[in-house]
Amino acid sequence: MKNYWLIGGIGLVLLLAVGSGAFFAGKTLEDKKYQAEAEYNIRLNRSDLDGLGEIDGKIYVTGHKSPDSDTVGSSIAYAYLLRQLGYDAEAVVLGPVNHESAYILQTAGLEAPPLLEDASGCNMILVDHSEYTQSAEGLKDAKIISIIDHHGDGAVTTGNQLIYDARPLGSTATIIWIRYRNYGLQPDKATATAMIGSIFSDTQQLKGGSTTFADREAVTALNKIAGITDLDSFYQNMFKASISYEGMTDKEIFLSDYKEYENGGKKYGIGVISAYDDAAARDYAERMKTTVPDCLAETGMDMLFAQINVYHDDLSISYIVPSDEAAAEVIQTAFPDTGAYDGSDFRFEPGMSRKAHLVPAITDVLEATPGE
Repeated sequence: MKNYWLIGGIGLVLLLAVGSGAFFAGKTLEDKKYQAEAEYNIRLNRSDLDGLGEIDGKIYVTGHKSPDSDTVGSSIAYAYLLRQLGYDAEAVVLGPVNHESAYILQTAGLEAPPLLEDASGCNMILVDHSEYTQSAEGLKDAKIISIIDHHGDGAVTTGNQLIYDARPLGSTATIIWIRYRNYGLQPDKATATAMIGSIFSDTQQLKGGSTTFADREAVTALNKIAGITDLDSFYQNMFKASISYEGMTDKEIFLSDYKEYENGGKKYGIGVISAYDDAAARDYAERMKTTVPDCLAETGMDMLFAQINVYHDDLSISYIVPSDEAAAEVIQTAFPDTGAYDGSDFRFEPGMSRKAHLVPAITDVLEATPGE
């Protein structure tokens, strides 16, 4: 089965017919100009699909390994958008969803996307990441069609034309909401709910340092569709789910929100753990002092870091547990004037973001002193 981008097709014909016909009845000249400009902008934005041309087979939309709520919600949202554009698109995940994501999906009335074990030979769209180490097995043998992300550019490359939309916003789901607007489309109620969960998760209910005007506007617009009557309660239930690691071993906790990177010839991984308060964070930090070194050989990384975050009410704290002395030296070099170090872990107050603070700082250190 072949898929075609519906530019200049039936959808556009209907859109123009409405715009040029009955829709204009009773409209002022200014209204007509505004509508014509809106239609023109939609046509311009949809033209970024032209170069992709004809695509054979299903398109799989996936986020990174150890999927978090932004990865899950963004995959669902972008696959839904593509289906509205006439594609055979499906959201998939690369591992089990976490408790927070499960709560969001349950609230939205959605099933967790199916697991994709091997991307070889597949048409792939990556959301919320652009690193081979974080992505599907076999990705180097896949056809990468698009990358939609809010992180720094990663190692994924392709010789094909693709849509690459990377913006420094709080959530990948916000970028996808903007793409809905640009294409003149809207998600359904369930998808809008999942997108709000994605944005809330990555911005701490729009209170985190990475939050932008676009993230706030996205939540306002999406909730007109989702109809969540109490956004505070929705987030509080998300938060309770996010700090629940019931039935999980310490190793599973460390790997539940884990990402791998490579810079300066060194490979490293960071596992993020959420805690309710400082006492709980300290407990996790103590437990990770054994778990992180034990995972080092198994993951094949040169160094590992456990990042335990507290973002609750007015609390903002992060603990960083390095796998060994080499990893500790990287943190000391990256943050020479902040972070209290007790010889086995670092405490930062206010806390930090893996995406916005920790990874860029580690990258700078490793790129300045590349490995042999």
